[in-house]
Amino acid sequence: MNQEGMSRIPKVPSLLQRIGFSFLLGFGLFLLGAILEGALTRQGVSGVRKYIDDLVIGVLAGLVVFAYEQRRSKDIQRKLAVIAAMNHHVRNALQAISYVPYTEQAKQILLIQQSVNRIQWALKEVLPGEVDEGQERPMAAAPDEKAAN
Repeated sequence: MNQEGMSRIPKVPSLLQRIGFSFLLGFGLFLLGAILEGALTRQGVSGVRKYIDDLVIGVLAGLVVFAYEQRRSKDIQRKLAVIAAMNHHVRNALQAISYVPYTEQAKQILLIQQSVNRIQWALKEVLPGEVDEGQERPMAAAPDEKAAN
């Protein structure tokens, strides 16, 4: 596999970056809560109505977690679509290879080469992660395509 295909691995934030972001988000919500409580105290709000700031902070925290989970869910769905597409293409190519013993000898090498080309195409085009709905590979190339590459 060439270096270009391997460089498409997405960068994952380090543990320190994730901890830092989580801390800053939590601290920001704390500051927002303190500011709201101070504003409510200055307005003379007391009793049950003073819990409004807790409700606002709770709703904001819930929205942040919901947005994170939505993003995570979309990432997982995208990865599953890539896995499904790879499974489809590799299984189809292997199915053709499994029938090779039952074909005439002159067609066996061509059939194997077409299957190998299909798997190579899937590794190059599908595996990097950009799967379009209805994406289909071009017709299998002749065995001498490898010499052209």
